[in-house]
Amino acid sequence: MRVHQFHPTLAPGDAMSNHVFALRKKFRHWGYDSFAYAVEAKPGVADVRSYRRLFRDVKPDDLLIVHFSMGSEIVDQLVKIPARRVLVYHNITPPEFFSGINPHAAAFARLGLRQLSRIAPAFELGIGVSEFNRRALAEAGYEETARVPILLDWEHFAVPPNDTVLARWRGMRTALLFVGRISPNKRQDDLVRMLAYYRRCIDPEAQLILVGAYRDQPQFHARVVALIERLGLGGAVWFAGTVDDASLLAYYRAATAFVSLSEHEGFGVPLLEAMRFRLPVVAYDAAAIGETVGHAAVLLRERDLAETAEAAAMVGEKTELREALVAAGERRVNDFDPDKVAERMRQVLGL
Repeated sequence: MRVHQFHPTLAPGDAMSNHVFALRKKFRHWGYDSFAYAVEAKPGVADVRSYRRLFRDVKPDDLLIVHFSMGSEIVDQLVKIPARRVLVYHNITPPEFFSGINPHAAAFARLGLRQLSRIAPAFELGIGVSEFNRRALAEAGYEETARVPILLDWEHFAVPPNDTVLARWRGMRTALLFVGRISPNKRQDDLVRMLAYYRRCIDPEAQLILVGAYRDQPQFHARVVALIERLGLGGAVWFAGTVDDASLLAYYRAATAFVSLSEHEGFGVPLLEAMRFRLPVVAYDAAAIGETVGHAAVLLRERDLAETAEAAAMVGEKTELREALVAAGERRVNDFDPDKVAERMRQVLGL
């Protein structure tokens, strides 16, 4: 038996892609031939096969794992391949977030939600990477469901932090960080509004660092840039774009707090990355965020920007609260121990 994994796009530094590659490494370690397939493999990823090969590579005794986070016509064809089929659900950003901003993204989100229900009978098992996602699968008609978190592979952070990034940001009193693609559901616009309050009422030199790709949502990115200018924050917000592991590690090391006002996350890998590197987290409790961070973050029940700024200021100071959050964060990361998660996946898949 071989194990095949598919997602339409695989890219370096992407949490979902890292999950696919970490699973592939485990499957191979367990003695199975295992391969990753995509419609598009972005520059920087290696050992990814064209999805077209699936139709000749997959045998009836093989396992085909489809990672699902967007509508894809290809999936309608993949479910016809005779094999054991399992769907791993990373969640679909609700289309209303893209209304009036990106009609193309909204259409694909609607397609994905319809498709999720339509293809349910074709899978023997639906796996949610969070309980939030598992419940969505059950509601979509998947008879057998399970929860298995994203498999985190910390080895790609086994590099020295980027010295240039460290030199620029280290020592700054306030450097607030958010990691995630620039997208309406992640609400970088509200992070900018929060920064305006922070600079007016707490620290006039505070800076906001936004790490994540912004080419997929050009209209939203343009709105955020215009908002920055309108609020007089030119020079106070840094769009880092997509960064390599050494630079991302440096941002985690140099920041004073990780702040999330995202309204929709199917899991939230950067939350755990921040905790791993001893950065306290302040986050709005939406979608799967609460279950990911547990009791190891300051969870905001309401999206109050002043409250968010005050919380970020409190955890940014070297106080007992900060140390308690850092210690709780390290314990929380251990709950997602890669070996335990891998064994859970092995058990669920019956390997």
